[in-house]
Amino acid sequence: MLNIDGLPTGLLGLEELFSRLFDAGVHPAASETPGVVLEGVREHNFVPKPASQSYMHILSQEYQHYFRKRKSGKATVAREYGTWRGFPREQIPWFPTISSELCNNCGACLDLCARNVFEQDEDGRVWVSEPFLCMVGCCFCKSVCEPKAILMPNQNILNNFREKK
Repeated sequence: MLNIDGLPTGLLGLEELFSRLFDAGVHPAASETPGVVLEGVREHNFVPKPASQSYMHILSQEYQHYFRKRKSGKATVAREYGTWRGFPREQIPWFPTISSELCNNCGACLDLCARNVFEQDEDGRVWVSEPFLCMVGCCFCKSVCEPKAILMPNQNILNNFREKK
């Protein structure tokens, strides 16, 4: 999950794309890399034209991080989020979103959430970095947010998910 223009954004095939680029010897500092990465992402995802520059910037940073990790020999394994009531966690639309207009970046949500759903970026802005780590049905972060900047889905959406038989 990436933070692009303040929104949590999940992209299909990103790990595979980065692996393919690394294996092909594409260096993250090469001038053509941001465009190559963006085009690779567009193979499996919709990227709004007005957000193309933001996507290129964030994706370039992510590829640089991936490249350094692979160069050092560290494993880069996709995270397994498990299931909820028999459904893959990634299919359950239960996670917080943050209103950038209301959030004062106090960090109360960071202090409360033991599941590391939130992070602060280099500018100190709080964002939802791991939405699928959020415990389905939990909304404690919303209750500690004094400016009421954290939004959660309605509990009724969970009625759509019943145990698979």
